[in-house]
Amino acid sequence: MERIPTWIWILLPSVLFFLAWHPIALTPLLFVSFLPFIVLSNRFINAKWYKFNGVLFVSILGWNLTTTWWVYYASAPGAVAMLILNSLFMLIPFAFVRRLKRKNYSNSFTWSVFIVAWLSYEYGHHRWDLSWPWLCLGNGFSGMVDLVQWYEFTGTLGGTFWVLLVNILVYFNVFTSPERVEKSSVKWTGFSLVIVLVMPVIASLMIKWMRSDQVQKGNSIQVAVMQPSFDPWTEKFVRNPLDLEQEMLQLSSQVIDTATDWLIWPETSLVSNIDMKNPDADPQIQMLKNDLFRKYPSLNVLTGVNGIEYYQSETKPNRSARKSQYDENLWYNLYNSALLISKEQPIQIYHKSKLVPGTEQMPFIQTIPFLENLAISLDENSSTGSLGVSESALALGGSNQTRTAPIICYESIYGDYVGEYIRNGAQWLSIVTNDAWWNKTAGYQQHFSYAKLRAIEYRKWIARSANTGTSGFINPLGNSIQSSSWYEKVCLQQTIYANDTKTIYYYLGDEGVLGILTALIFLMSWLKRQLEMRKLTH
Repeated sequence: MERIPTWIWILLPSVLFFLAWHPIALTPLLFVSFLPFIVLSNRFINAKWYKFNGVLFVSILGWNLTTTWWVYYASAPGAVAMLILNSLFMLIPFAFVRRLKRKNYSNSFTWSVFIVAWLSYEYGHHRWDLSWPWLCLGNGFSGMVDLVQWYEFTGTLGGTFWVLLVNILVYFNVFTSPERVEKSSVKWTGFSLVIVLVMPVIASLMIKWMRSDQVQKGNSIQVAVMQPSFDPWTEKFVRNPLDLEQEMLQLSSQVIDTATDWLIWPETSLVSNIDMKNPDADPQIQMLKNDLFRKYPSLNVLTGVNGIEYYQSETKPNRSARKSQYDENLWYNLYNSALLISKEQPIQIYHKSKLVPGTEQMPFIQTIPFLENLAISLDENSSTGSLGVSESALALGGSNQTRTAPIICYESIYGDYVGEYIRNGAQWLSIVTNDAWWNKTAGYQQHFSYAKLRAIEYRKWIARSANTGTSGFINPLGNSIQSSSWYEKVCLQQTIYANDTKTIYYYLGDEGVLGILTALIFLMSWLKRQLEMRKLTH
């Protein structure tokens, strides 16, 4: 190992993670993909801080680049900022390694702290204005979900814990010579490696067999998802909105019938800003109602829309409000929203609340207000500033019908947040998105595959409607049932089941899982230390 040049170790994660991540999905490579970072941190542990961090930064940047380079298609400046910042944030756990190793703490304690620090980094990265949790290590199993059916207990943090622990055990069992470590410790580590690698796989297969009844558990409903495949750059936000809607109505009518309970249209299907205070008056809403409810009076339509809401105020009424250029006392909010429209009930509204940094919100504008003037607008939001949000994750539906989670685009990668919809009554999950911004790259494929993890975490059916990308259905075992092709104009219909299942992860959330995994890793470190001390005393 000492003879392998440093540059190989620096480049190796780029290759390993690229192959392990979806869509190639050679998932077992995750168990060695982190090894180069461990090797590099040990090789440069006594180097100056800038050299230690510089080498690791370049290597981590390669991982980010080969797996998420496709963000470039949506925003070149955004992609550069994302790649650099995300790589810098990933250095934080390694700072603990350098500090503890230079203070001569034991390997077991040092790397236990590292695992906890990495888990905490992922937890925090889901919850601040610069959130970009796309490369959460637990997401890497989306290409081979049979390995992680136990996500119903741990969510993706459990997968991250598994990846890190196996990589560290592989390093000390395979890459550390017996001359440098006590033989008893090597044997103990080798036994631990086998247990930690094999037992979760066996447990996952057993859980999948035991949960096979989840597929048809609950009330059956007929759900249709529509994929219109409008080009977002040259068509979706350029053509007459009513012409686009007419095409979507025609496409939907080819599939739905009187037995269809729900019809789902993708994110921002109704592109002309709808007044959120009086949506029924909007011509797009009236057209939809006149065309669909005359033929299908019991149909429920969930659709993505662009929304707007006006306020009269002398001061800024809320964080996301923008001032009108025509009236200094007139303010307005823009929204990326989902509307539930039915014949018998008032329109129900949910505003996207997990916003993409830069394109849908300007980070830290409450702390640094002048940054709002620098906001970059590249997504559905056509004006600078941040979009308005709902106060909580709402489940939409009536008392006499099933309730669904109206998950909008980026929100579907936040496992813990999706649980909030279920706490508010959601019995199945809807995802409305527009993945065309990333072109025909791994981005839209990864986005669809991550939804499989949400199905497992909560044992819910998922219906996914994309402007283009992949639309279709996922069952509670994380299996894709129907799916569309890239830029295919199609409407798909499927019988799914709405259930009231509550998983362990539903109750624990990320906070509970983080606490349990932290206690577990330090318990394992303490037990290892006790065994080694017993060997020395004998």
